[in-house]
Amino acid sequence: MTMLQNLRPHCTLLGLVAFRVLSVFPQLSAQNPKQLMTDVCQNELHQRQQNALWASQVERRTTGHVYREQEIDTVDGPVRRLLSVDGHQSSPSEQKQDDDRLRGLRENPKARLTLKKNSEAEEKKVDDILRAIPDIFLFQDQGKQGNLERLVFHPNPAYKPSTYKEMALHALSGVVLIDLREKRLARFSGTLTQQVNFGHGLLGHLSKGGMIEVNRVRLSPGQWGTSLFQTDFDGRFAIFKNISKHLDETHNDFEPVPPDTDIQRALEQIVRKSANWSQTTQGDIERSHESEKAF
Repeated sequence: MTMLQNLRPHCTLLGLVAFRVLSVFPQLSAQNPKQLMTDVCQNELHQRQQNALWASQVERRTTGHVYREQEIDTVDGPVRRLLSVDGHQSSPSEQKQDDDRLRGLRENPKARLTLKKNSEAEEKKVDDILRAIPDIFLFQDQGKQGNLERLVFHPNPAYKPSTYKEMALHALSGVVLIDLREKRLARFSGTLTQQVNFGHGLLGHLSKGGMIEVNRVRLSPGQWGTSLFQTDFDGRFAIFKNISKHLDETHNDFEPVPPDTDIQRALEQIVRKSANWSQTTQGDIERSHESEKAF
């Protein structure tokens, strides 16, 4: 028997032992965490440059109420129509207020210009954040979480924030989940681990413990949408002015809309969709009343 034949059983045993040892540790992605996050942010920016537009159902939770709305993206910003409050059709006064708002948007060029400017400002903020994320944090790859890659992050001490927005972002620590197939952001969850002072505290602060959570879902190849956006920040800013940034929105029932959809077309589509929704809701209410009578 040759020496190679004598060693073969031992090699097999060593291979099994090595496999078991390696399986204990998380399997890391081929890229280093910062490069992976850079690619993810670049892919998000690339989609945003394509200006894909979507319609969705939105639920906003605020001041103890749940507002359900129809939202349609347009080339000038999102347009929303109130559908229900706390699971019931909006009251006549609520509906009138929403009708007046949409009528003003349709008939007043200044209102449309304001919507466009506000939308562009918000889009620029998101773009700036995506460009800063790979440098503003340090990332550590923790392997798989389900079908996603899990990265944890904390502030990069070498990064010097240049704006109040970057100061707040830089103070976050948390978790990022990444879809490796398309290198897209599936979840971003961060918490302020320390108080953030603006102007050495003279201009204001954000309190420790504030949080932000963003969930993203795949809508089609290369196209992702935000299904959950939550923020919960408290503090003081601009001399005695309270900060209370509590947002809680979920989006579902995404549908693509033409890339040239303007406000007028969106308003026409909203009227049709809200009418259909109202008929469906009224039918559900009537069936509920009939069921109650049966008992």
